Amino acid sequence: MRGQVVYMYAYDVAYEIDLNKVRAGLSRAEFRPVLPEDKTVPRDFPFYQPLHVGREPITVASSLGKVTVNREAKIFALGAISISLRVDFEVPGLGSLIPYHSLSLTGGESMAQIAARLCEELLPAVLPHALRPVEDKGNPEAYTVFCLKDLGNSRGGKNAQAWLDEWRGEVAGLLTEEEAFDRLSDSEIKETTRLNYSYTTDDLAVIDWDGALLVDPEGTFDDLLYILEVANVQLTEFQIYDRTLERFLDKAYDDVEAYSRKPPLLKGPGPILGRLKGVLMDLTKMAEEITNITKFFGDWHLARIYLGCSERFHLKEWENSLEEKLKTLDNLYKMLNDDMNNRRMLLLEAAIVVLFVVDVAKLLVSR
Repeated sequence: MRGQVVYMYAYDVAYEIDLNKVRAGLSRAEFRPVLPEDKTVPRDFPFYQPLHVGREPITVASSLGKVTVNREAKIFALGAISISLRVDFEVPGLGSLIPYHSLSLTGGESMAQIAARLCEELLPAVLPHALRPVEDKGNPEAYTVFCLKDLGNSRGGKNAQAWLDEWRGEVAGLLTEEEAFDRLSDSEIKETTRLNYSYTTDDLAVIDWDGALLVDPEGTFDDLLYILEVANVQLTEFQIYDRTLERFLDKAYDDVEAYSRKPPLLKGPGPILGRLKGVLMDLTKMAEEITNITKFFGDWHLARIYLGCSERFHLKEWENSLEEKLKTLDNLYKMLNDDMNNRRMLLLEAAIVVLFVVDVAKLLVSR
C-alpha cells in the first residue's frame, strides 16, 4: 500500500484577518482555486478562498525511520490558520498505518510541535493585519487523513465499495487506532465506517470523528482534503465562539443582576446596553463568517463529503447551541432596552405631570 498521511491542525489566532495585506508580506502565498478545473460548477459561484502558503519540506527522524514532512498552511479571513503536514508511506497493510496516527519523533518532539512552529513563523506577517489577535493560540483542533493511492494486493480487482466490505474491520481499526481490530464489535465497525462515499467505482472516502480514509488510484485528494480541513476549522471556530459566548453571557447575567438591585430611578442600563450591543454585533458577524467558508457547494459529491463531516463533528448541533445562546444574549439586550424605554416614558410622564401642576399653581396664584 502506498499513499500519504495528512495531519491537519487548526488554530484560532484573531477575530478577523485581511488576507490581501497578508499576501503582500508572505513569500509563496497565493489564492488557489478551491476545486479542480475539470469540475463542472455553477458560473460565477461565490467560492471562499483562503490564502495558501507553501513552505519547504523538512526531514525528521521518527520511530518509523526518517520521514520527509511536506508543510503548508491556509490562512482564513475569519481569523484561523490551518496547518497541513504530509508524510508519504509505503506499508504492507492497513494495520501498519496505525503508528502514523500519533507519529512519535526522535527527541520527544511531535507533529503537533512542527505544526505549532510553522504557525509561529507565519504570525509576524499575519498579526499586523489582524483584528483583535488572541494572546494565546491555544491547543489546535487536530485531524488525521490517510490517503491511499495504491491498495496493493488487498484490492484483488475489486471496486472500492467491495474492497471496503471485505476490509471494513481493518478500516475501522485504523480510524479508531485499535490494533486488535478483531476485538471491535460489529456495531462499532458499522458505525465507524457508516459515513462512506464514492464518486466513481474506484474511489472512496470514509469519515470518522478523529480521522478519515481516502482512496483514489489517481491520487487526486486535494479537493476532499480541503473540505475536511474547512470542517476542522469550523469546529475550532465554533468552540472558540462557544467559549466567547459563555464568557459574555456570564458577564451579562452579572450586570443584569447588579442592575436589578439598584433603585429604579437612580441609574439606567445605558452602559450595559452599550456593551451588549457591541458583543451582539461582533458575535453575529463571527457566526456569519464561520458559515460563509462553506460556499463551495458547486459539486454535489463534495457537498455530501462536507455533510458527512458536519455529522461526525456535530457542527449543526454546535451551530444550534450557539444560536440559542446568541438569542439569550439578544433577549437580555431587548429586556434592558425595554426597561430603558420604560424609564424614559416614566420620566416623560412625570415631567408632564410636573408641568401641569406648575400651570395649575400659576393659575391659582394669579387669582
